[in-house]
Formats: sequence, structure tokens, C-alpha cells
Amino acid sequence: MIIHGRNAVLEAARAGRVQNVYQASGLGHDPRLEELAKLAKVEVVSPARLDQLAPGVNQGVAAELKPRRDWTLKQLLDSRPSLLVALDSIMDPQNLGAILRSAEVAGADGAIVPEHRSAPLSPVAVKASSGASELLPIARVSGLPSAIVEVKRAGIWCVALDPRGELNAWDFDFTQQVCLVVGSEGAGVQRLVKERCDARVKLPVRGKVASLNASAAAAALLYEVMRQRTAS
Repeated sequence: MIIHGRNAVLEAARAGRVQNVYQASGLGHDPRLEELAKLAKVEVVSPARLDQLAPGVNQGVAAELKPRRDWTLKQLLDSRPSLLVALDSIMDPQNLGAILRSAEVAGADGAIVPEHRSAPLSPVAVKASSGASELLPIARVSGLPSAIVEVKRAGIWCVALDPRGELNAWDFDFTQQVCLVVGSEGAGVQRLVKERCDARVKLPVRGKVASLNASAAAAALLYEVMRQRTAS
């Protein structure tokens, strides 16, 4: 897979996931490019050639990634995670990447993504994650409802983010092992997944717009988890 964007390529290089790096000639000074040159072998190509390799806004840098490690849910759970994020029907690759970025920044130990009801981990999603998708262990599962059961068996609380949840986010104890379940905009977390979760929490709103979008809501909840754990 070819990814582009300076932040995304640099984070992938830091994670040791880069196989080849291509940089357009004539770029100005940028500390990110200097660090990238220390981490990987960079091939300088013409801007036209780079645009062929990575169409769109590539910021003058692209990289070919090594094959991704495939995590199973069992392997992820065997790593004794303290914080997981499960994504339910996130079909927009920009949202997928943004949520993975927030999860990695907030210290999540991994993500659970369904094989079918999800956007693919495409170059668009990788770029939106600013490379966080290359740092975060991701387990693909055949179905999220059955995965939630397995997560609970591992002693991890499963908490769905739901606008009609019975608890405000700050009223739940997130200092324990927890898996946050985030659903798509509009439909939210699917009914069967919500029923199998231990709790449903909400982010109250005071404005006229009914809710945050999926990636913003996930970021807010992840920072509530980090706030509680830092305070404790």
C-alpha cells in the first residue's frame, strides 16, 4: 500500500513500517523531512512522478508500506490491554482514521474493527490517522456482537457511546479495563452490540445540534478516560 502526507509517512517510518520512501525534488526545509531521511532510505523523484505514485494532495512525500501485521482478537486480548476501542459501522475512511488517531494519542492499546461493516484501512484512512494506524494494533473480527462477548470474558468492561445512554460519560469509572464502542453517525451503535455492552454513556449537548460527529465524540470520550486515569 502507498500512503502519502508528511505526518503519515513520518509516523509510519517511526513505527518501522516503511519499505520505500519517495520525495519530490525541490521541497523546502522541513524538520519532518530531515528526520525521515534518518529513518529510511529516500528516493528523490520528480513532482510529476510522485503525483503518479500518490495522486491528490501528497505534500511531496509518499511511502510504500511493509505488509501489515494481522492481529487476532485473541492476540489483542492476550496482551492485557487497559483501553480498547471498537468501531461499529464506521463507513467513512476519514472518520475511521481520525478515531484511530485519537485512540493512539489517548494511549489506547488497540482497536477492534469488523471486517464487513467498516471502511477499509485505505491510504485515505491512514493519512487521516496521521500515521497512528501504523502504531496501533488493530484486530479485524467477523462480527462485533460476538467480539464484545469475547472482550467481556477477558474481564474488560464494554461501554457503548450512545446519545440516549443512561449515564453521562464522567459518571462511569474509566480507570478500570475498558473497551469503548463507537458507532456510526446517524445509526450509532447497532442494537445487538449495545445490548451486549455493560453500560451506555452519553456526551450531553447544550447547543441546537443534536450530537457531535463520530470522530469528535470518540475523541471527547477518550479524553475523559485519560482525564480520569491521570487524576487517579
